[in-house]
Amino acid sequence: MRIFTLELNNDIKGIAQRKIYIEDLIAKLDRPDFVVLPELAVCSYMASQKIWQYADDCGKDTSSWATALAGKYHTYIGVGYLDKENGDYYNRYMIVGPDGLYGTVTKSEGESAVFKRGWFHPIIKTPFGNVGVAICYDAKRKHFYEKVKNTELSLILFPHGCPANPKKPDKERKSNDYFCRKYADAFAVPVVYVNSKGKLEYMPGKMGAMMARAGFAMNGMSKIYADGAVTIDTGIPEAVGIEINIVPQNLKKEIHFYENDLVKGNYLFRKFILKPDIQNGIRLYEENR
Repeated sequence: MRIFTLELNNDIKGIAQRKIYIEDLIAKLDRPDFVVLPELAVCSYMASQKIWQYADDCGKDTSSWATALAGKYHTYIGVGYLDKENGDYYNRYMIVGPDGLYGTVTKSEGESAVFKRGWFHPIIKTPFGNVGVAICYDAKRKHFYEKVKNTELSLILFPHGCPANPKKPDKERKSNDYFCRKYADAFAVPVVYVNSKGKLEYMPGKMGAMMARAGFAMNGMSKIYADGAVTIDTGIPEAVGIEINIVPQNLKKEIHFYENDLVKGNYLFRKFILKPDIQNGIRLYEENR
């Protein structure tokens, strides 16, 4: 299978403009079998309620567009989008092929001021096997692991819209390598990490203010973790590609967590910054949706 990630420019705004931009990139790929796009690829990543204007209606427009694109370029496509269903907004990801939609996954621990949170199923069944999908922060949380560890998987996707300090690229790369390699080693299947590039827009809460002061941005760093893969030289700055045989696998090695987190992290930050931000965000979401 020829797998490609597309590291999108998050600063391009508007559904129509982004659809043209995405198709232009896919058209340049050499015989893609699977194109993996980032979190909220269709609308761009925004961690504020400003993004609500771009919501799809139960995925209808995104699935119709992506299916037509898959048929035109003879490929499978994974794409992130914002969905509205029964009055709630969801951060979702779908996989389609030329014959239609195979399934969707919803981010469980989405930005609380913007998306409805919950515990959602993270597996999509495709013609090439089961694909585990964890959107951004979910990839580092135990609930994703618990829901996939007893399932035979062919691929694991980690679509991100993740900001980090651009002055510390080695730290970001080390963190990505750590949690992606944990899953690649545990399941012995390719793990696809794809993130956008661009400036970090306004994010409510203390965490948003801290990241803004530090100059955080979306730095890309997309990478496919797959032993034995052949790298494809795409000649496209936004694209990373490999060719590899896909073989469904069961869990080979248990993954250790620090309570509910794969990365140990900062206890004080989680308790005094992240937890209050989540609680305040849920309140703002319910007040404004």
